[in-house]
Amino acid sequence: MDTPAKDFKFMWDAKRQAIWLTTALALVSFVAYREAHDEAGVFDAGYFALLEVIFLLVVVIMFYIYSRKKP
Repeated sequence: MDTPAKDFKFMWDAKRQAIWLTTALALVSFVAYREAHDEAGVFDAGYFALLEVIFLLVVVIMFYIYSRKKP
């Protein structure tokens, strides 16, 4: 049976995950944007996209690992 405390904990966990994910995505985007410039100062959109995709893959794998049901 679901209790109000359990529902609140689930809601807080989802909210906390969303906050962490948004913060991490913003921080990584900022760092990746700075790193995506070459020596001449030209922005390389392909490299930026690659860094973002790598980060998103890491996040998806970590969400999968940590969201599995514990035995």
